[in-house]
Amino acid sequence: MDDEKKKKKGNKLDLNLLPSSMKERYAAMGILPKPQIPKANVQVDVQRMKQKKIEKEQPIEQKLEGIEIKASEKKQLEKVFQMLKKKDVDYFDAKDIDKMLRFLGVSLTKSEIDLMLWEVDENLDGKVSWTEFLNMYKKCTIDKTGLEPKSLFHMIQFLMYLPPDRKDPKVTVEDTLELLYVRFGRQCLDSEIHAIFGDEEKNKDGEEKAISFSEYMEKINERAIQQRKIRKEEQKQQFQYFKKEKQME
Repeated sequence: MDDEKKKKKGNKLDLNLLPSSMKERYAAMGILPKPQIPKANVQVDVQRMKQKKIEKEQPIEQKLEGIEIKASEKKQLEKVFQMLKKKDVDYFDAKDIDKMLRFLGVSLTKSEIDLMLWEVDENLDGKVSWTEFLNMYKKCTIDKTGLEPKSLFHMIQFLMYLPPDRKDPKVTVEDTLELLYVRFGRQCLDSEIHAIFGDEEKNKDGEEKAISFSEYMEKINERAIQQRKIRKEEQKQQFQYFKKEKQME
């Protein structure tokens, strides 16, 4: 009896060994199980996605209160605020922004300057107070989406690098080192310098490279385009991942 069972077991047809044409035929008849769809080979950071969801749901006021600005950063922010505002008031307006832009060698239309002010002017009184100024800086430094308006922020950041006694409004690598180190740490310092100054940190004559605000903005815009491409690719991969997951359910 045992020999007969073994014989029957030994003669059992292994359906997986069938030719592909027969497999398709038997699969259509319901004899073979449906092939399993493999999971997408996409690296999706689930923890990062959860953190993004939490941050998105958190009120902006609560986020800003929890952001700590280092002493060296705050000192430079205070310096820039004093540079922008008039002596007898505690705010700056569109005329002050226009004056600073002209000092930096940039001329914008009234509408463009009004837009820069509107991005920051929370109570729409045509003025930027210290609180609004500080909140703008915090919002832009924590922004990971690239959607936060940053026209005024980029000007402020450049002025933070610029030494107060420099008549020619250009910044060098040395001017940026302290703030970049405070904000990004040693690990990201080199990449941040490269993003601002490019491959060469010195001119052809060997002197340290100094860039204007216009040159600085060219580099900033180049980087923003690259980052948008990266975010777009990440979103595409995540969409494909969840699409595959849904198909397997």
